Amino acid sequence: LHIRTVGDVLHLRDNGGHPVGSGPYPWPIHFPGTENHRPFAPPEAREHWMTEASHRARWFPDMHNKLNCVFGDNYENWMQEDGFAENYLSKTSEDCCERWYPDRSDCPDNQRAVNPEAEDEPWHSNPSPMQNYFFPDFSKNNCGHGWDYPAWMGSSAYEKHYLFRQGRECCSRFFPMVSNCPYERTTQLDYQWTSYQDRKHNLVDMPIIYNHTYYPDMQANTCVNGTDYPDWMGRDVDFKRLYLFKDLEGCCNHWFTDFDLDGCMRNVIQGIYDVEPCPTNRPECHHVPSITNVTEHRLGMWYPDLDGYKCKNDGSMPDWMLEEEYTEWYLFNTKEQCCSAFGYC
Repeated sequence: LHIRTVGDVLHLRDNGGHPVGSGPYPWPIHFPGTENHRPFAPPEAREHWMTEASHRARWFPDMHNKLNCVFGDNYENWMQEDGFAENYLSKTSEDCCERWYPDRSDCPDNQRAVNPEAEDEPWHSNPSPMQNYFFPDFSKNNCGHGWDYPAWMGSSAYEKHYLFRQGRECCSRFFPMVSNCPYERTTQLDYQWTSYQDRKHNLVDMPIIYNHTYYPDMQANTCVNGTDYPDWMGRDVDFKRLYLFKDLEGCCNHWFTDFDLDGCMRNVIQGIYDVEPCPTNRPECHHVPSITNVTEHRLGMWYPDLDGYKCKNDGSMPDWMLEEEYTEWYLFNTKEQCCSAFGYC
């Protein structure tokens, strides 16, 4: 069969010879000099992962992985949008360090940041067919090295939290008490699935990984792990960036650094998640709401006993607390949130 791509369409043709006057179909798109060759950075790039292929290389803060300034073009799209570029993208390392990490003596970091959607590196070849990363190997309670990390660590924004360029970054994040971390440093050259996917059928569901969300509870002086935040926190993009975080450190650092950072980290509140997640390799799966009966759920929430000066969850709250305009102020998913709001307990 001959293969030809026209735009996004793949054409197959039987190998039974070409009609008179016609040549073979063009070479695949990665052959330079051919009619349908696609360069890495087209003039008007499409969005690959969360990163544009045509980004200009700049110094930018790697806020989830290295916690330092790095240089490259693999920053997230929103950093170059209006109103953000002047604060997040710098022409010099000095400007980036002074703005974001003035207390770090080792700023900037001279290694590139981990690529967004690291699992797509073989396709985009940036900067080489596949990168070796340090990653937490939870089966060994230590950090491994290679490209045989579980696939979910390289997708859906997990790469910023689980893949690292240096062993010490992985070890300090996940296994700070392990003396022989990382346990391997050898560059891997064999197939990426040999260590973790041996004898595993291709149709088996990938692990379900919770995409954690943290938001600040100003009355409790800490952050809540869950998606039960007030509706207004997720109402628009600016509010989401200000109030919703993917890790506890980011939430506590942003909201409670000047008050009680250690207390925030120690006393995180476990809220609830309003959807059941799907395996990342099952696009046909629909997220199922974890709350199917709103009235039943509210009857099980914590509420303030205004006469007894304590919080309860016995389902005996006054009827008016169940009305829509009062639930946000009087019903809580955790005892800690109720006590903090009313000064009880």
